[in-house]
Amino acid sequence: MKWVFIWVTICLLAGCSTYQQDIEEGLSLAKEGQWKDAEDKLEGVLDNSQDQLLYYMEIGALAQNQGNFERSNTLLEKAERLSDTFFPDNFSNRSWALLSNPRQGDYRGSGLERVYISYLKSLNYLALAEQEKNSSKKRQLNDAALVEVRRIDIKLNEIRTQTPSYQDLNAKENQAFYMKALNWLGDFYTGGRDTDKFLYRDDAWARYLAGLQYEIDGEFDDARVSYEKAANLYEDGYAKQYALPSTTAERAWLDAIRMMQKGGFSQSEIQQKIDTKLSADMQATLKQYHQGDAELVVLEHQGFIPDKSEMTLLLYADPRAYSLVLEPLHGGGNVEVNDAFRWFTMVYADINPLNLIANYKAGGAWGTFSGIFTKRVILGRPVWQQLNDIKVDKLLTEQTIRVTVPYYRRFTLDQHQPTLQVNTPTVAPFNNSLRMTSLADIAFQEQLAQAQRDIYEGLVRELLRSWLTYQVSSNVKDQNAALILNLIGQVAVFASSASDTRNWLTLPAQVRLTREPLPPGEYNPDYTVNKKAFSLGKVNLEANKIKLWNLRNPY
Repeated sequence: MKWVFIWVTICLLAGCSTYQQDIEEGLSLAKEGQWKDAEDKLEGVLDNSQDQLLYYMEIGALAQNQGNFERSNTLLEKAERLSDTFFPDNFSNRSWALLSNPRQGDYRGSGLERVYISYLKSLNYLALAEQEKNSSKKRQLNDAALVEVRRIDIKLNEIRTQTPSYQDLNAKENQAFYMKALNWLGDFYTGGRDTDKFLYRDDAWARYLAGLQYEIDGEFDDARVSYEKAANLYEDGYAKQYALPSTTAERAWLDAIRMMQKGGFSQSEIQQKIDTKLSADMQATLKQYHQGDAELVVLEHQGFIPDKSEMTLLLYADPRAYSLVLEPLHGGGNVEVNDAFRWFTMVYADINPLNLIANYKAGGAWGTFSGIFTKRVILGRPVWQQLNDIKVDKLLTEQTIRVTVPYYRRFTLDQHQPTLQVNTPTVAPFNNSLRMTSLADIAFQEQLAQAQRDIYEGLVRELLRSWLTYQVSSNVKDQNAALILNLIGQVAVFASSASDTRNWLTLPAQVRLTREPLPPGEYNPDYTVNKKAFSLGKVNLEANKIKLWNLRNPY
């Protein structure tokens, strides 16, 4: 029995390595647009009880990219049911994850992922409605798409109730100096970082898409309301938080104004919105819409949300300051190591006065400065005495403990301006695409918001695992056997330390929008960006109808 824990830990090493390698191979195939091959690879590695939700999300997204919309919705509906049901707190599952690594626990998903399950389902229903010839079935499919829109609204409202709004954040910025000073002092106890500003609190783009779908369905007042919600979110802070163009709000206001025109609002109300919300360029765009026109709408879902990496920290004790200290493992000057170190100094490094004082006591003036390279957890004398009683302090001085945390490497979004051509001599190419959201930035900031939780959970997990191994070897009477067992245990626990780097990797990095009113007729649209060309084929645009092109650009 003494060997069971160590043996299990060693067995995890090969499995974790194979898992990560297969994930990377599947993602590499997806980035080349080889959707079916990517699905085959990911299906094999994710088909297990812990990754059930992730399996349905990844395979469901890949099925949509292959044009298999019904199968995509079948898979995403299973993901929907899992994501809307709180997983039971299975004691054995949680205990196993604690004693091994967090990837052995059930994947629960994030708020962003819950919203985009319904987002992709709504696009599937619109695509199926486009293909359907029977008017009754087409109506049912369009209604199903609106059901998903309402699900998005419910999910976003749930998220909003749990997070401060942009108005709350703006109020904090505009408060009196003495209140700012009090908040500043309070932040010392949370690492000096206000994580509220990084939270995913609402989704302007999802609100905009709801408006688009209501417009497609002819429900112009509901469309206006959704477009206005999107416009207000872009203005209040969504565009600033995720580094989007300021014209995103104007685009949403333009479409809200068009719905006012279709909904019978007075000309004075409409003109007031035009004057206050639209620039001269956007007013010119509004004038391009005429009664009886068709409209081609391109949703370019470009790239892939970044995958998480794993950072290694070394944990040791500092009895003089009654503290535990975490320090990043320095492994050279390559890009990934530099990114890990930058993440550490940005998120974890000691910058608050309490830790600066402890660092100073431990190492003088240099100790204070060295705090930017360490994360100190101050326990105090009473807690330290408890650790001493169970010999954890001895454990920390006799061996090195490895703690791992997830982080995102630096990434850049594609900044090329797309070109839309409809291949008609009388219509010039269009170059007015707008980046409406960045899922990459949302995921990045979500990780920033939960980074402190990650590091403390990792610290507790590795302390427990190391202490259990230490206890096993300490109870062996034969001194030589105890030394060998302790060495094997240390190596096994050190090598098997891992963090949960799972997320929905086939989501796009960003979404770009192109909307063009056109005279009714036949067109053959082509879309070119960064030397990659995509063709919709021959389409017939009908008067007063919207043609939606859901374009998945993997490059």
